[in-house]
Amino acid sequence: MNFEDSSEPSQAELEQASDESSPMSDERYRLTHPSQIGTVLRDLAWQKCIVNVHARSGHDLVTTVLHVDPAARSFVFDWSRSETECEALLESSENAFSASLRGVPVNFVIGKPAATDFQGGPAFVASFPEKLYHFQRRRHFRARTLVTKGYSCELRTPKGQVMKLDIADLSLSGVGLRSKALGVEQLPSGAVLEKCVLDFRELGKLTVNLQVVGHWAVSSQNGGIYHFGCAFSSLDGRLENFLQRLVFQLELAHRG
Repeated sequence: MNFEDSSEPSQAELEQASDESSPMSDERYRLTHPSQIGTVLRDLAWQKCIVNVHARSGHDLVTTVLHVDPAARSFVFDWSRSETECEALLESSENAFSASLRGVPVNFVIGKPAATDFQGGPAFVASFPEKLYHFQRRRHFRARTLVTKGYSCELRTPKGQVMKLDIADLSLSGVGLRSKALGVEQLPSGAVLEKCVLDFRELGKLTVNLQVVGHWAVSSQNGGIYHFGCAFSSLDGRLENFLQRLVFQLELAHRG
């Protein structure tokens, strides 16, 4: 492994979590029991998490979970100021939800919601999804990247195809990659990718070995966008120090 550091060293205190290590399959995160699904939805409501909804028609809505009814196996989420967005969701047979709960990705899909009234205002109500993916917390703090920066990862797929993916986030444990061109068939869970080049432009480059530990669709529009969670393999101390500085710099840039 090698890396090229074009930035000055910075000292940082990074948050760390003590949860379990990275998973090897999305199915480890799949929840199907209504009580488990209800617990996650209640947490989303309690934490007032921002939830992104993507309708099959291509419309997007930003909302929050307002109320969860475990007995009825339904939940209420906030209305939109845009009537176009509301109509799109009410007519869509498939609506994909994505959120971050305490830094942990949550994804699920529902059918058509219905209009309802909640505490005197308009809202949506929908049945619990049949399954919900609640991804484990990473071992280390994860910094998201700014899309406008154009950070990328060049890698060779198991079939020998050289591809360039966007870098969505970075931690001391691994990196999140996104692509419109690659699907789960080209980068399946468990695949080992050697000599991947992570290019953070003005912040530097590094060459690492990665292993795909999970994947999910973040959008179904225009062929879909897939997110690939990848773990670092065999990092030495010097590279870890560089990653720590890099994660801190990315977080500062995102907050700024």
